[in-house]
Amino acid sequence: MAKVPAGDWVPYVEAFVDVSRSPAEQSASVDALAALVNKDKLTLFDLVSKMDMYLTTTDHIVRSRGIMLLGEIMSQISLKLLDVNAITTLSDFFISRLSDWQALRGALVGCLALLQREPSVGTIMIADVKRLVESLIDNVPVQSLAAADRKLCFQIICCVLDHYPEAVKTMDDELLIWICQSIDEEKDPECLKLSFHLVEVVMKLFSDPSGLASQFASDLFELLSKYFPVYFTHGVGDNVGLPRDELSRALMHAFCATPYFEPFAIPLLLDKLSSSLPLAKLDSLKYLDNCIRCYGADRMVSHTSAIWFKLKEVIFSLSSDQLLSTGSPKDAEKNKNQIVSEAKNCLRTAVTCIHSTDRDIFINLILLDEDIVNNIHSVTTEEKSICRSSHDLNQLQALGSVISIIAESSTYFCTRVFQVHFARLVDILGSSAGFKSQHLNICNGSSSAAINYGALYLSVQMLSSCREVAVASRGDFPPVKSEKESWWLILEEKLDPFIHLLGKLLSIDSQPIQSAVTQKYVSCAVKGLLILTTFPEHCSLLLANAYEDILLMLTSVVARKYENIHLWRLSLETLTSIGKFTVESHASKKEMIYNRIVVDKIIPLAKSCDTSMPLNLRLEACFEIGTTGVSYMLRVARSLEEAVITNISQVNEGMECAEYVAHLIDCYSSQLLPWLFTSGGVNELALSFAMHLWDEIRNVATLDRIRSQGLLDSLMMGMKFLVGVCTEEQQSLIVQKACSIISSMLSLPLKSMMHDLSSVEELVPAHSIQDTALVCLLSSVIVGLRPQTPVPDMIMMINLFWVFLLNGQIPAAHALASIFNKYLHNSEFSDENKLDKILDVILGRCFSVVLASSTLKMSHSSAATSDDANCSGSMSASICLRIDILCGLAWIGKGLLMRGDEKVKDISMFLLKCLVLNQISVDIPPHQEEHSDNVSLDASLATSAADAFHVMMSDSEVCLNKKFHARIKLLYKQRFFSILMPIFLSKIKETPAMTAKLVLYRAFGHIISNAPVSAVITEAHQILLVMVDILAKLSVDIQDKDLVYSLLLVLSGMLMDDKGKECVLENIHIIVSVLTQLVSYPHMMVVRETALQCFVAMSSFPHSKVYRMRPQVLRAAIKALDDKKRTVRQEAVRCRQTWQSSLA
Repeated sequence: MAKVPAGDWVPYVEAFVDVSRSPAEQSASVDALAALVNKDKLTLFDLVSKMDMYLTTTDHIVRSRGIMLLGEIMSQISLKLLDVNAITTLSDFFISRLSDWQALRGALVGCLALLQREPSVGTIMIADVKRLVESLIDNVPVQSLAAADRKLCFQIICCVLDHYPEAVKTMDDELLIWICQSIDEEKDPECLKLSFHLVEVVMKLFSDPSGLASQFASDLFELLSKYFPVYFTHGVGDNVGLPRDELSRALMHAFCATPYFEPFAIPLLLDKLSSSLPLAKLDSLKYLDNCIRCYGADRMVSHTSAIWFKLKEVIFSLSSDQLLSTGSPKDAEKNKNQIVSEAKNCLRTAVTCIHSTDRDIFINLILLDEDIVNNIHSVTTEEKSICRSSHDLNQLQALGSVISIIAESSTYFCTRVFQVHFARLVDILGSSAGFKSQHLNICNGSSSAAINYGALYLSVQMLSSCREVAVASRGDFPPVKSEKESWWLILEEKLDPFIHLLGKLLSIDSQPIQSAVTQKYVSCAVKGLLILTTFPEHCSLLLANAYEDILLMLTSVVARKYENIHLWRLSLETLTSIGKFTVESHASKKEMIYNRIVVDKIIPLAKSCDTSMPLNLRLEACFEIGTTGVSYMLRVARSLEEAVITNISQVNEGMECAEYVAHLIDCYSSQLLPWLFTSGGVNELALSFAMHLWDEIRNVATLDRIRSQGLLDSLMMGMKFLVGVCTEEQQSLIVQKACSIISSMLSLPLKSMMHDLSSVEELVPAHSIQDTALVCLLSSVIVGLRPQTPVPDMIMMINLFWVFLLNGQIPAAHALASIFNKYLHNSEFSDENKLDKILDVILGRCFSVVLASSTLKMSHSSAATSDDANCSGSMSASICLRIDILCGLAWIGKGLLMRGDEKVKDISMFLLKCLVLNQISVDIPPHQEEHSDNVSLDASLATSAADAFHVMMSDSEVCLNKKFHARIKLLYKQRFFSILMPIFLSKIKETPAMTAKLVLYRAFGHIISNAPVSAVITEAHQILLVMVDILAKLSVDIQDKDLVYSLLLVLSGMLMDDKGKECVLENIHIIVSVLTQLVSYPHMMVVRETALQCFVAMSSFPHSKVYRMRPQVLRAAIKALDDKKRTVRQEAVRCRQTWQSSLA
């Protein structure tokens, strides 16, 4: 390849060396030179030859820049193949430059670039690596360098240890001494992370017992210990570039690098567990957990007692009051729970990993611990319904956790725990329950017949543990059954009385006490039954009859005891879990039993009309049982389909039947279909249901009554979902079926709609309510179609929907919007221009109908003749009808907008024209003020036009979404916002009348609130003041409460963005004033809460900008302290604390 003349590339060298050039120019020079070298248009030899003057000059500034340039180029040609001579020469040069402290950075960059090269493109020689390290030790005092240079030094030595360990493995203690000196007093987070990794690697490299690691373990750990726990002191706005957790993780790996740290690390971590800082406790537990795993059992045995006592203190005695916290009590409780959870994990690790010749040493330490013995004695001797206080309950839960952790650790430990406690606990339960009695006593206070809740809770916890052991010991389980006094044999012996007790506890709902006490007993009992039925098949203790008995107990509750909703839901969830386990474990015998007892009993509940159980609970039960497997859900689906088809023809018999069918369809479409869709195999089912529905619709003589009883909306929504999940071929069959039925039942002359659009207007008043119901159902089919599904007689379809749109039927607008959005496949429209022309005709006619007799037309011709007025009056419809047509236009516009069609501009401009009707009404000459009806019409149309922009911009569940296969162009909302924003800003500025301006505000508010926040923030400098004014003006009317909340969310998004913050700061006084009003907003609680959250976010703004706002914000927060809603009061407390502390 032809070389580039020196005159073409030498200027790049000069530009980089020249310190007066900008950083951007210097960076571009490096990129250009590296590109030439990578493309073989410039050789390294030629480059170095021409740079000789810059690399060896006595001018240290020029020399440092020259060496830096060569180092940077080496970094960018790391993938270029270089021969051994070139690499050796470059190695010699950069190593020699390590002693040139004035040009050190370039030398470090060059050395790192050589070390990071892959073997396939040529790497530095091992001997040269050793020389590099020696030169680094002799010439580079790391801690005297700047942070960037220190980072390079750490990167170099880490790279050597990671990739060239043989180069340093034979070195003496100078390397360790240099590492200690380099790490000492380091404070930069990036450098610390590298230094921690350096310690980790070097201790693993010199791991020989007589090696350097053992000699320097004390010194290195002393350096590491200074940084534990990792705690950042930087401010919130400081850019550290490294998360605290990442740095802490690096330090933890360093702690765990070698067992030689054990004598120093374990005492430190145990000592830090006494700290009142949540961070110190949490990190101590995490580090201790990992250190136990890494140090080995032999070293950890000596710490067994100390570890247990410290963990016991945390698990049993820690309270949120002992922790230093700057947050709320809720945050303190969350910290406490997190620490206790980590302590339990650490105990689990200790029990599992710390072994010795006496394997009972740890379990004896715990089980024979005086506090544990006393706790167990307390809960098993006091006959009380439940713990008397929250402290007692916490102690019981802690005790259960510890016992579970031990029992889950191994088969041997599980057996030990069962031998000591399980049989005694079950005996206590049996004697306190009195198996021969018919009712259980769970009353508070001591009683000879009171059930011991502590014994029940611990028994179930131990049962759960042995199940975990059984799952883990699948291959080794047979010896457990035969082993003398194993946990399996102990459980087998006590199983029947235990099941009997748990079953009796399900009957306590019939007793007079329905409280938290009862719920705890029931929850515990149901959990025990679930555990017993989900033991792995190879170690299950349940015989078939016992399994059946448990299923019968739970099924009986679901079928009959729905009054106790807590017990009912627990039983249903348990049956669902059992079913899922049975299906997943392929236990064929148990699955047959489950099918016979549970599925056959629960699924028919949806069809049953002779049960007193509420329909919503029946449907919930059917759906939850169906989720246990696809085959079960298909049975539920067929059952619901059968119930719908059977009852749909009976809707004329009463409102209750219509509501029943509506609930069935809603459950089917909103729950069953989505679940089956994710599991597969739903298409044929949906096709069958849709076809059957149309068959029934053909047989229903009075569809108007179906609509009057509220069933039509449910049928429409269900039809959309059914069609939406079908394939294109299946959808085609449904369309053909629907068209056939429509043609036979519709009273309108469909033949006249096949070709001519002009005759449509004559048919507007000619249809019946039954026709409306039929066309609404047909529109649901069209809405759910895929774009490539063939649709017959498209002209007739469009004309039909147009007729009903002109009659104010919004479902017809949904269908037209779907047609124009998807450009549905049809041979009649091979040329898209034909469909565009039809759209033009429809829009033009709708525009004229909406504006008929409006003041917009009157203003254009104030001298209209009486004949014209009469004609106009005969063509105009009611105000409600025009509003519906306007809404329909919005839906068509939405379809065009989502697909990126330019014709959406026509609808947008028309809506903007409607928005200013109020302004035109104000401008009417005085002699025309008798047209007050027109003024009222204009106000209604303007308000509806504002709401139309909400339809166009918001996401919809009823049509034009991904579920119904709409065409959605990327960034369509952003583009629409960008187009309309300047238009609205101009019209708002030009409109003096507040009535007209409020309508513009409402429309623009809908556009802003539905546009992506990032797009709004980009234009924040233009719209922020207008948006704040919209918030202030619209907060007066309760009808605008949802819009106010949406706009407030946009404002809160601005407060989180840097660019948005700049605009907010420029207008801080106005924004604070409006937010102060919204703190007292009476119509919606979340508006008040969000306004206070905005104040909290603003407290992080620069002190000089917001300090003067402090009194106003505090007054608003103090006023909110008396709010009726607790959430608002809590946010007010947080706001006041934040502004008082951060801006004091």
